[in-house]
Amino acid sequence: MTAPIDASDRSGDPPGQPPLDGRTARALRTRDAIVDACIALVESGDLRPTAPRIADRAGVSVRSVFQHFDDLESLFARVADRVVENLGHLVEPIEPTLPLDERIEQFVAQRRRVLEALTPIRRAATVHAPFSRELTQRLQLGHLAMRVEIKSVFTTEIARLPNDERRPFIDVLDTVASWASWHNLRTLNGRSPDEAQAVLRRMVQMALASVAARS
Repeated sequence: MTAPIDASDRSGDPPGQPPLDGRTARALRTRDAIVDACIALVESGDLRPTAPRIADRAGVSVRSVFQHFDDLESLFARVADRVVENLGHLVEPIEPTLPLDERIEQFVAQRRRVLEALTPIRRAATVHAPFSRELTQRLQLGHLAMRVEIKSVFTTEIARLPNDERRPFIDVLDTVASWASWHNLRTLNGRSPDEAQAVLRRMVQMALASVAARS
């Protein structure tokens, strides 16, 4: 059992935030444990974790799960938020003024890291999203963020195209570098991460070569 937090110990309180009392801190720990348990189950292959299995993994009661979350949908939405937070350290801005070959290499390597780390949760989201507005919204936001990255990294090449061709070209790169494409390579085609990255690099190079040939 976790020892109670001494309310006099403020060393762990976030700077600029009001101090947490022992009860609030324990509640936050329990909430985090439930989220962590759900993520662990999904990453182990349980794409439809139930409240009893989540509770068992977290070491809490099923009642406690629903004391902290209104329903499983709200829990899965928090799981999605946590995954996005955890993926943040994998993403670094790519300087759009670098030579094209360097940008492609950095972009492809970064996409590999993100898509590979995202895969367990993304598989579960595919199962739950049709029945969850919260998850659907988060998937759409994630998709838009990846699309924005494409526009930023390859802004020079996109700017060379006529206005009416820019969106279709972004669609091409967006599709090529999507999780669906990565899943196809890794799972359906059985490619290793290195092999999948090589294919992704080649597809991005081919798409951008068509722009270079017109400039």
